[in-house]
Amino acid sequence: MAWGGSSRFVCFSLLLLLLTYGIVFAASGCGNSTTESGAAQPSVGGSSGSADAGSADAASDPFAAAPTCTSGLVWMRANHGSAEMNPGRACIDCHATMHGPSLTIAGTVYPTAHEPDMCDGADGAGGVVVTIVDAAGQTLTLSPNVAGNFRSEAPLSPPYEATISFMGRERTMGVMQTSGDCNGCHTQTGANGAPGRILLP
Repeated sequence: MAWGGSSRFVCFSLLLLLLTYGIVFAASGCGNSTTESGAAQPSVGGSSGSADAGSADAASDPFAAAPTCTSGLVWMRANHGSAEMNPGRACIDCHATMHGPSLTIAGTVYPTAHEPDMCDGADGAGGVVVTIVDAAGQTLTLSPNVAGNFRSEAPLSPPYEATISFMGRERTMGVMQTSGDCNGCHTQTGANGAPGRILLP
């Protein structure tokens, strides 16, 4: 049976509609991840879709940004002792295994949400401040180094509240934490409810 003009138009319109929504779904990903404030946000999906759509998603939800090493600098010296070593890795877990300094709080601050391990993070010289308040009301104010790493050996009483401040903006975790090994949850893809890296506000 031959298709008439109107049937072809309907099929073409349906195909165009499916392709359009398919690209949108691919750009926004599937499922949800929990942000630090506890709200559900789209998780990071594939790289399909237009650049403009990706930019719009990242502007409204910073955790929708594509994985990238923003600094372009990668730690290449293995476990050579340095405060700049292994950015993005779980510092306290590694120090316990490799007999490094006994840390109570440690992590890496990044400019985007899904930076790979060993990529240098946000240089604290730009005014980045990490504030930790423990259950006893003790406050630690930490500044990340040039690799974005911050750390402390000061004794703390869990649970802790963590806030990142930068250029007059703040990002505070919505849930108190009992582990000071920040990168243990704030991995490239996020673990244990974290949506990704410790992110500049």
